[in-house]
Amino acid sequence: MALHIRDFRQSDAAELTQLSESAHVLGALPSPEAGARILIGLRGHRLTGAIWFTLKGQTGIISCIAVAQANGWHSDVQELIVEASLWLSSRGAAHIDLMTIPGDEALIASLMELNFRTDERTGVMRRLLPAQSAA
Repeated sequence: MALHIRDFRQSDAAELTQLSESAHVLGALPSPEAGARILIGLRGHRLTGAIWFTLKGQTGIISCIAVAQANGWHSDVQELIVEASLWLSSRGAAHIDLMTIPGDEALIASLMELNFRTDERTGVMRRLLPAQSAA
């Protein structure tokens, strides 16, 4: 079952805090002052995932992803990344940096299917986005 993904609302705060404390977390939760955009993923009416990201120039930066510990959590990560990538690319991102390399080999393989590549030197996974046509 696919996630329903939407923007974070203040009414989601308590549920997001609970999720962050018990979830698979990739990366580090940014401070509220960082100004990260947050998308949340819902299954039914339950918050099961969230992604924090920013746009700096032409670089989309995914600082953190949190998903509920359940079967299929890899696909939840993928869905959140795809949605954040669409948002970022529509606003001019030329590439996206995931600020962590997951320790889970299956997750790395699924991210490589999304055209992310690992950079062991920097500890980041990067995805180059196709150029946007002005046509």
